[in-house]
Amino acid sequence: MLDPAGWLAAAQELDEGKSQRLGHDCGLGDTLIVNHKPTGWAAYCHRCADKGWVPKPLPSLAEKAQRRAAQAAAERAVEADPRPPYPADFNVAGWPLAARVWLYKAALFDRDIADLGAYYNERLNRVILPVVEDGRVVYWQARSITGDGPKYLNPRVDRSSLVACYGEDDVIVLTEDILSAYRVGQVSQGWSLLGTKITTPVLARLLAEGKPVLVWLDDDHGRQFGNPGQAAAGKIMRSLTNVGIVCHKIVTSKDPKLLSRAEIKEVLAACRSTLRLSV
Repeated sequence: MLDPAGWLAAAQELDEGKSQRLGHDCGLGDTLIVNHKPTGWAAYCHRCADKGWVPKPLPSLAEKAQRRAAQAAAERAVEADPRPPYPADFNVAGWPLAARVWLYKAALFDRDIADLGAYYNERLNRVILPVVEDGRVVYWQARSITGDGPKYLNPRVDRSSLVACYGEDDVIVLTEDILSAYRVGQVSQGWSLLGTKITTPVLARLLAEGKPVLVWLDDDHGRQFGNPGQAAAGKIMRSLTNVGIVCHKIVTSKDPKLLSRAEIKEVLAACRSTLRLSV
């Protein structure tokens, strides 16, 4: 076990989530890595494989309440500002592991993350997903990676006509979330409704497009209070049918973002066959 006297002071000077290389008395070179983690300070030597760990003291109840209040105030301030939260960290390799894993689980490579425009905001400890129209950010979502606070933060603006659009095809696939729409857009045309409701302005946009629409919302089967995703999909289908849009509902056990590209293609090919469209 490494003696904290040789590395702890340097680790404590680092901002949380950061690391630094130091020398170690086992040989030449900066082979010792020290880290400032949320729960403590760590060290590891890549030459001798020795390691060290010093946990942070547990916060008092008053300190915990103070931190929660400060975080809630910061989140309210962010939602009141239509501008995306900054600073923006686009260096995916330097993000906390949980931030990277959330996007990697959606089968996104670093080049896809860059194309999506996603970035990490250290102040909020969230991944920011921008919605871009005509080269301009018109909306954004800040996704929690720790489970603390709301799952998503969103600016409090009128979003009745907004959708996050990706790809191009002769059909439009409606999804709930941005990542699902992006993944669909890699092989077709995906529109994220940024939720589970369709508004009159979005219906008007679909009518203007003149394309068949596939409704691919999450299957919440097994939830305690029914299946809200498919209940919402049924309402959307009725809205589309009422205005004369050719449509079809897709139900899969996994969200679109959790399927492989080949699986997404297979699902859409089956729908095309149903609608008698060319594959």
